[in-house]
Amino acid sequence: MRLLLLPLIMGGIIAGTYPAIAQTTVADNPIVKAAYAKNTTPSGVIYRDKEFQNSSKEWFKGDLEVANIVFASAPHKESSFSWRGRREGFMGNYAKAIEIFTEGMELFPDSYALYRYRGYYLVRNYQFEEGIIDLRRAEELIKEVNVSTRQDGIPGKSNFSPSTFKRNIYYYLAQSSMATGDYNTVIEYMDKAAAANELRDKDDFLVSTSFYKYMALRKLGRHDEAEKMIKAVPRALNIIANKDYFDAILYLQGRYKRQQFLMRAGNLGRYAIGMVDNFNGDAVAAKEIFSVISNNNHKGYWLAEVELLNLKEN
Repeated sequence: MRLLLLPLIMGGIIAGTYPAIAQTTVADNPIVKAAYAKNTTPSGVIYRDKEFQNSSKEWFKGDLEVANIVFASAPHKESSFSWRGRREGFMGNYAKAIEIFTEGMELFPDSYALYRYRGYYLVRNYQFEEGIIDLRRAEELIKEVNVSTRQDGIPGKSNFSPSTFKRNIYYYLAQSSMATGDYNTVIEYMDKAAAANELRDKDDFLVSTSFYKYMALRKLGRHDEAEKMIKAVPRALNIIANKDYFDAILYLQGRYKRQQFLMRAGNLGRYAIGMVDNFNGDAVAAKEIFSVISNNNHKGYWLAEVELLNLKEN
């Protein structure tokens, strides 16, 4: 699709006259300045460029080129900021994404989309409080709005990645609240996200929302409730995209032994192992696995970084 779209857009730009890409007006914005000032994670992992497989890197680079061309042709459209910023984010350029969304807010101060996207990347750039403020603002702006299903991010192998803004705002507000220890909000807003979901990926959403609710319940000391809830998640599910969450749920249900799961788990699964280690009183093992996860990612792994901070404080 991108390869077909690029010549068409290029032809249009060559044939017509379009405004130049808008000059940044947010260089002195405190949020933007703080975003660019970040060069290490809270635990001290140095930021580095995101690594891709060669084929993936070329695809993402090409997609960003298209986004820049579209932006050049329509620099005063809200969607131009949304898509260009998100593509910078996909490339791992979080500060640049935050800058673009902030530029968009200068023109569209009531855009729930721009607040949702900037909030997401602020959290991943360890600007937790600012990110949650943005997500709260997005929630206020979308409260009385009926929004349709839309493509969300990059489709996986299933080529299915739809979403709605309401469910995603609730979901990311819940997930991000893990960073500030607001575990009641994690539970409340995971339930709100699930209630707002009207798509056919209900099983995918069940495993992802249940995962964070389990962690929040255990953080609140509601261990029996957490175990009962996670064991109620059925094994016979139609998982479209969230296989990592499903595998992590199976581990939390006791269907994998720790070492067995450690050999196959990705970042999320290893985070689950570290959380269980910590809940079981083995802070040393938890710290080790959180450190490994964070070091293996280009800008750390924000969930693991949160727990490393918690372990340091305790």
